[in-house]
Amino acid sequence: MVDVPELVVQANETVVGVDLGLNRPAVTSNRHFLGSRHWKEIDRSSFRLRRKLQSKGTKSAKRHLKKLSRKQMLFHRDCDHVLSRRIVQSVPPGATIVLENLTNIREGVRHRKGEGQRKLHSWSFAQLYGFIAYKAQEQGIGVERIDPRHTSQTCSLCGHQARNNRRSQAVFHCRSCGYQLHADLNAAYNIRDKFCLAQDGTSDLSWSLSDGLSSHASA
Repeated sequence: MVDVPELVVQANETVVGVDLGLNRPAVTSNRHFLGSRHWKEIDRSSFRLRRKLQSKGTKSAKRHLKKLSRKQMLFHRDCDHVLSRRIVQSVPPGATIVLENLTNIREGVRHRKGEGQRKLHSWSFAQLYGFIAYKAQEQGIGVERIDPRHTSQTCSLCGHQARNNRRSQAVFHCRSCGYQLHADLNAAYNIRDKFCLAQDGTSDLSWSLSDGLSSHASA
């Protein structure tokens, strides 16, 4: 971790939730969709090449695999630098960035198979968190983490929680009130609101319809 002199900035009440994902790198509650989908295509190409080299098993292939591993590590590091910078730049000085605590997410989603599982295990959560933290500190921005449970299943408008609220990877459609929006944006709202509720002494994502409406009006 890099030690950065703390910038003296007056704190304010602005809170921005950030949903980090495998398909859409980052979505913020102030409606910024950050990161490049091209990154995923590069990862797919590297995976196909890795699988081809592993099947050969020759000394030359093994040397190539080592070079490929280093290249992927540097690529992911660069992506994390770019993404963390864009997240911090989307937030005003003195605000608070709220992220999900994804420390144990790999253990919690062992049921995932195929590409989803591969991408999850190659994602450098700790590195990205570290980059966001020190870049935020440079701008006088606070960084907090919250429990990630139910943020993707809960309606950010009425508070109804159900697994089938999320119709697809991209679309959230509440079974109770009919509210529909981008699934990652809905999660970003919930991340922000869950932190704010915890600050007020409320530990869950249950709130009244009027609370949901007011939180969106201030987004």
